[in-house]
Amino acid sequence: MTSSFTMNSFLGKQILALVRQGNYAHAGEEEAIELAMAGLPKDPERTLLDAGCGRGGTAAYMQEHGWGHVTGIDIEPRSIENARKDHPGIRFETCDIAEVAGLFDLRFDAVTMFNVLYALADHKTALEALAKVACPGAVLMIFDYVDPSDYRRHEVREGDGAFLPNPIREDRIAPDLLDAGWSLLEKRDISDAYVDWYEQLVAKISSRRAEIEALAGSDGYESVLERYSGLLDVLRAGHLAGYVVYAERNE
Repeated sequence: MTSSFTMNSFLGKQILALVRQGNYAHAGEEEAIELAMAGLPKDPERTLLDAGCGRGGTAAYMQEHGWGHVTGIDIEPRSIENARKDHPGIRFETCDIAEVAGLFDLRFDAVTMFNVLYALADHKTALEALAKVACPGAVLMIFDYVDPSDYRRHEVREGDGAFLPNPIREDRIAPDLLDAGWSLLEKRDISDAYVDWYEQLVAKISSRRAEIEALAGSDGYESVLERYSGLLDVLRAGHLAGYVVYAERNE
């Protein structure tokens, strides 16, 4: 096995689940969920869509801890198969976010996205699609990477492309949401927490070297370590930020 895989592939998510010791592919694991969801009061009757759910750990955590009755979608079929196997009490569907309106008749009271938008080339189309399956007044929570202004000059590479290809532009958060049918409620810079989480993650990657090499080979291990060490460097330097964003579906 070589380093040709991406971290958003099934193998990449498998490695992250191993390192993070749970079905999480986003920064901060359970601590991040608690931080990001603190602005949404718990309500087990709420219908909640976790868009870009990966292997399902975040969806399961939110449901188990009372934030709502959760449905998860992800474009990667094997990740959804794994989510269904590990978290049978939750509905998981393979779906491109841009096509979500064709999958559901119901409308959701809340939508969450944990480190998802950065991987999508067209943020507006994704946000518009999610607005179509959200009730009027529904809350959208985005937990993601943000480009303060100059990330492109310092971006981390992954093979022939960017590791984080499309972080949210800080100056486009409010207008892009509004164009897609949402109104910004709050945006909060949590970059200090991101730095802490990635310091911990890089240390964990080093400690799990043998297990990562069993999955991806020595080149794969070196590639994973290089990507996340580089990401930590740009976060420390302020070329990339981490934000929690809350928005409301327009009437």
